[in-house]
Amino acid sequence: MTKVILYIATSQDGFIADKNGGVDWLPTSRDEADEFGYKTLLRRISIILMGSRSYQQILGFGEWEWGDKTTYVFTSQSLTSKRSDIFFVHENIRIFMENLKKERPHEDVWLLGGVELIESFAQEKLIDECIITVVPKRLGEGMPVHLPYEDFTLTQTKFCGEGIIQRFYEKR
Repeated sequence: MTKVILYIATSQDGFIADKNGGVDWLPTSRDEADEFGYKTLLRRISIILMGSRSYQQILGFGEWEWGDKTTYVFTSQSLTSKRSDIFFVHENIRIFMENLKKERPHEDVWLLGGVELIESFAQEKLIDECIITVVPKRLGEGMPVHLPYEDFTLTQTKFCGEGIIQRFYEKR
C-alpha cells in the first residue's frame, strides 16, 4: 500500500523556511542529514511530491540529486523540465493521489513541501506518516506549517545530538 511520508525540518519555533523562503539555517553536512534518516527515507521512497516554489528553490541549489525518483511538482504555472523523471501536476491533489495509488500501489511517497502543499495534503487527510526534525534555532518569523496533530499518533522521539530532535508520527 502506498504511503505518503511527510519528511521535513522545522525551526524550534515551527517554521520550515525563513520569511524569504530560505533554508540556510538547516544543517548542511551530508553526514548530519544521514543521521536524521535521509538515506533511509530515500531507500524507502520512489516518488517525490513538491510545490513549484520548492522545486524552483531546489533547482537553485545545483545538480538534481534524485535522478532515480519520479518527481511530481504541483503548480498552477506553466513549467517545463528537460528531465524525463519530473512531471508537473495541475489537478486536484485528492484525484491525483487516487490515480497514483492505483498506478503505483506499492511505492512510498515523500511529501517534500512547501507549506501550501503540505497543508493541502493534511487538510485532505492524505499524509500517512510524519517525520519532523526540529532544529534548535529560533527564526522569529518565517513560513510556518500547521499540521492537525490530533490526526496522528506520536510513535517515537529521537534525540539526534546538538539539540536536534526527531519526532515520528503515524496516521490514526
